[in-house]
Amino acid sequence: MEVYLGDGKYVVGVHSGKVKGVTQYFLHNPFIFPHPYADGDARFTMQQLSLMAKASLEVFCVLQKVPSLVVTNDWFTALVAAYPKHNHFGEVFKVII
Repeated sequence: MEVYLGDGKYVVGVHSGKVKGVTQYFLHNPFIFPHPYADGDARFTMQQLSLMAKASLEVFCVLQKVPSLVVTNDWFTALVAAYPKHNHFGEVFKVII
């Protein structure tokens, strides 16, 4: 899947699995997410946060499914709520914000 940020295009791998009947999606990009809790300067951290949020929302667009609930229980996923609220995905997610 392709995701665009201010500095260009990123290719994000999407993997899915089911745990106790709940489908989960995992995002992969070897440069932005080289390993869990990857350190970096402020610019790199913002790239991680932005890509995580936009890719998470883009998965729903690609699957043509709008969830009725999105749980973001960590600071790392905080922008998931901000992008649709500020119309970065048009009207697609208006139903959940």
